[in-house]
Amino acid sequence: MPFIDSQHVIHKYFLPRAYAVAIPLAAGLLLLLFVGVFITYVMLKNQKGTKKAQ
Repeated sequence: MPFIDSQHVIHKYFLPRAYAVAIPLAAGLLLLLFVGVFITYVMLKNQKGTKKAQ
């Protein structure tokens, strides 16, 4: 909050500035992890199904 004094009461309701970068970064990494695990799971399951059919 650049236009409000750092001693103003409203600052106690917000997280420190470092969290503005850390939280979205962690959320993005978790999202990529889950998408990767899901794609890997689907591809491995699909590969096992084709081996059974042959």
